[in-house]
Amino acid sequence: METVKVVGLISNIREKSAQFINSQLKEKGVEGLINSHGTILSILYDHDGKITMNEIGKIIGKKKSTLTDLVRKLTELGYITREKSEKDSRVIEISLTEKGWQFKTLFEEISDNLLEKTYKDFTQEEKETLVLLLNKIRKNYQK
Repeated sequence: METVKVVGLISNIREKSAQFINSQLKEKGVEGLINSHGTILSILYDHDGKITMNEIGKIIGKKKSTLTDLVRKLTELGYITREKSEKDSRVIEISLTEKGWQFKTLFEEISDNLLEKTYKDFTQEEKETLVLLLNKIRKNYQK
């Protein structure tokens, strides 16, 4: 087994999973969304539909300009709103719209399809080991 190619392998899996998500979106008739938008929507679903831009940035670790572009597109598509906080005008709050909440069922379906494809022919123990090892690699880059 060639252990030196692990980063390339992870990169390839990321690319293939993005292609899978994008094809699922297209197949389901969803226009304008790409896999990168799913990260922000997922965070919003996990935070009762409302979170600040800074909090999203801390969670996903992307450059502010990249995050701003993703949020702008989701706003244009009508999935979220972007407003200054009433408490602090320097803080930008992101909230799901009705359209964003309605998309949650399809989002979960596509996520389930992705996980099914990812873990095909894996035992529960293999799944747990894989997650453990990938988290260990991620922590190495957070140091």
